[in-house]
Amino acid sequence: MEKEYEMRKLVELARELERQKQSKKDFIVPSEQIRTMYDIGKKTIRLSLPTANNDPHDVELFGITDTCHDQLAQKTKIPTQFYRRLKEDHPELLVRNINELIQEKDKRLVRVLDGNVRALLSDRYRIIDNYDVLFNAMDQFKTLNTENDARIFVKRADLSETRLYVKAISDRLKDTIFTNKEKPEVGDMVEGGIIIMNSEVGAGAYKVMPFMNVLKCQNGMISEESFTKVHLGRSKSIGQIDWSDETLSLEDAALWSKISDMIKGTFDPEIFMKWVDRINDKASTVIEKPILAVNNVVKNYDLPKSKAEELLSQFSQEGFTQWGLCNAVTAVAKNETNYDRQIELEKLGTRLMEVEVEELQ
Repeated sequence: MEKEYEMRKLVELARELERQKQSKKDFIVPSEQIRTMYDIGKKTIRLSLPTANNDPHDVELFGITDTCHDQLAQKTKIPTQFYRRLKEDHPELLVRNINELIQEKDKRLVRVLDGNVRALLSDRYRIIDNYDVLFNAMDQFKTLNTENDARIFVKRADLSETRLYVKAISDRLKDTIFTNKEKPEVGDMVEGGIIIMNSEVGAGAYKVMPFMNVLKCQNGMISEESFTKVHLGRSKSIGQIDWSDETLSLEDAALWSKISDMIKGTFDPEIFMKWVDRINDKASTVIEKPILAVNNVVKNYDLPKSKAEELLSQFSQEGFTQWGLCNAVTAVAKNETNYDRQIELEKLGTRLMEVEVEELQ
């Protein structure tokens, strides 16, 4: 039932990505023509762009997403908290500051979706569409299933404002994490796979990373080791970008070949086994001071203090070992409503398996 449920979600995601692909627009705009204004009627800050023949007098107004506001803060070097305060309390003052400080680069890539500017990026930003990422991944899974009987299925696929995530598992990649040195028969079964991450708005490179699923609790772990493709390409001409199918095909051929190799490489059983071996080296290590360890995790990895009690509760259920602490963090991750944050906690769970226990207490 779980696989069927995820398949329905996958179809819904594909439809949404198809819709976005048809709706989005991309412009290369000289920085001096990027202007913000305060819409008194709608009580919101909007951004104006030249849309016809690069005529600065022929402009269209767009909304601005939270992600783009954060980028404006970075590009104008206005401290984020101060920027947000101005946005809420003094929007007209913020508009004047943005318009004065934004004019540093010659031109920028402006990405628009559903009438909102979602990103201001370098004109050399290499566009890798989420739609293409998803369907290329599905093609690669199908190929691996056909040629190698890899038995890969998509465990989860999600789309946030900033990123696409695709988690896939192969039930050919299975092993045991041994959790008790005194009882070598005691352990947790895990299965391996990958997580694919992409951003269309400059929130990180395209990545393919090893993913591990703990079967008893369905907690997820993400390895820091990754195959990465940076979003960097050639400078583009001013105006709206109208990519033809032929141009896209030529531009993407080499890229998708490399990405296919990334996916195949991450499903390599040898990579999975080495990861399991590294975890087993430390999994059963006892943490003598669990309260101190939890407080140190909260402090050193910038977790909200409110998470400490939940983390300690999960830790006591999992057992006071290094593997138990890892699983406590990934269990807390499952309760996160923000999926970007959930992914960061799944990475943290893995990171805690790589440190020496003395650093935790």
